[in-house]
Amino acid sequence: MNLRKRAEADLKTSLEGKWGLPVILVDPDGNEQTKSANDPLNDLTGQILYDHRTIDTDTGMEILVNTPVVTLRKSSLDRIPVDGETWKMKFPLVPDPEAVKETFILIGRPPEGGGSIGFIRLYPQLPGQE
Repeated sequence: MNLRKRAEADLKTSLEGKWGLPVILVDPDGNEQTKSANDPLNDLTGQILYDHRTIDTDTGMEILVNTPVVTLRKSSLDRIPVDGETWKMKFPLVPDPEAVKETFILIGRPPEGGGSIGFIRLYPQLPGQE
């Protein structure tokens, strides 16, 4: 098997496996995706990191910020978010699949994930943070 195909197939375990959390995507037209395009019997899931590192532009120092980063397997998506579109996402505020999902928006920072990689990284914000 081609190494890129193998890496994409491994995302089923690394992003959507036991560490995965449920995500609902709402495209700019209002269509909700709750199930995986790869397996419509299973919820759309991905890796959610609730804190990430960034560089403080005032000091140049690395800091930890409490804003989520969501990584999804591109082949599990019905439609891929692109820069310039406004999407909504719903996911738990805490790493518990049963927790209530809050609504976030994708605006500002563009999605990351080129054509040569099998996942997309999204930077959602709570309404009012944009």
